[in-house]
Amino acid sequence: MMYSMKKIVLDCLGGDNGLPAMVSGAVTALKQNPELQLVMVGDAEQIKPQVVEFGDRVEIVDTKVNIAMDEHPTTAIRTKTDSSLVLGLEQLKTRNDCGAFVSAGSTGAVLTGGFMKIGRIPGVSRPALCPCMPTLIDGQEFMLLDAGANMDCSAEQLVQFAVMANEYKKALGMEKPRVALLNVGAEETKGNEVVKTAHAMLNKLRDAGMINFVGNIEPDHVFQGDVDIVVADGFWGNVLLKSSEGMVKFIFKSLKQIISSSFSAKIGALFLGGKLKKFKAEKMDKTNATIFLGLKKSVVKMHGNADARKVTSALNYAMTVVDLDLHQRIEPALAQIETVLGENA
Repeated sequence: MMYSMKKIVLDCLGGDNGLPAMVSGAVTALKQNPELQLVMVGDAEQIKPQVVEFGDRVEIVDTKVNIAMDEHPTTAIRTKTDSSLVLGLEQLKTRNDCGAFVSAGSTGAVLTGGFMKIGRIPGVSRPALCPCMPTLIDGQEFMLLDAGANMDCSAEQLVQFAVMANEYKKALGMEKPRVALLNVGAEETKGNEVVKTAHAMLNKLRDAGMINFVGNIEPDHVFQGDVDIVVADGFWGNVLLKSSEGMVKFIFKSLKQIISSSFSAKIGALFLGGKLKKFKAEKMDKTNATIFLGLKKSVVKMHGNADARKVTSALNYAMTVVDLDLHQRIEPALAQIETVLGENA
């Protein structure tokens, strides 16, 4: 795959693991991808010796100021103008040669900074977190949105999420993504009033040929591979995301306990160990990084506990989204909603 020569801006101070994890992951990504160019925002004294071998592929914006996870997002963005998060977003905003910003910092601060510094695509009510999650079908995944940016959503916002994700998937080469609403039942009559209203609106968009809406989907079916996009408000989307991550941790810890319980289990683990690691890398790391869908440029959020391996994964992900021209696709698609739904949009 040919990647953009646009630079990726990396917040090196955000997240639980801080600068060591960010720099280590960045070095690995630079070695893996000769096309990758970075603007690394953080303590130059610590960063420079570790990236000097990459020459002009790496720029450093020096700062030692970080926005902590527990700080109020809006206040922090306004007052900590010399923080790695704000300086990084300013690089993305003002430079045409920068195409994406990556951070493991506070979700609230990254979202607020994206709002204030980058801005929304015209017509977007709220940006949404949209991680890709694995399915039982090899090579197939589904996009979940919103996964935690917006706790309370209107039916109109759920419809916008569906349309934005539809354009994202199409930009990745999927002709007719299958879109579903997360619900407590598959029937149209199930769910609260917001979901039922969104269901009716998405039916109209489907009838107009604008979206391939396949109806409601229950949480226990999302991993089957039957849909490509699952739409929910940020509360229930995040519950699904965190529940699935917690279950994976439970399963792997349980497997370790079983393996350590007997000699025969340890022998079996010798044969399965490599396959389990591959499964975890190929399936479970899918949720590590995602863009805030709906902003004018790509702002990528990593897990707050991202280690070096996940930083590398996030930078590889950023390289894939930087050239999708989502702004050019989403704005006219949202305008079409009004045409189809009229005053109800």
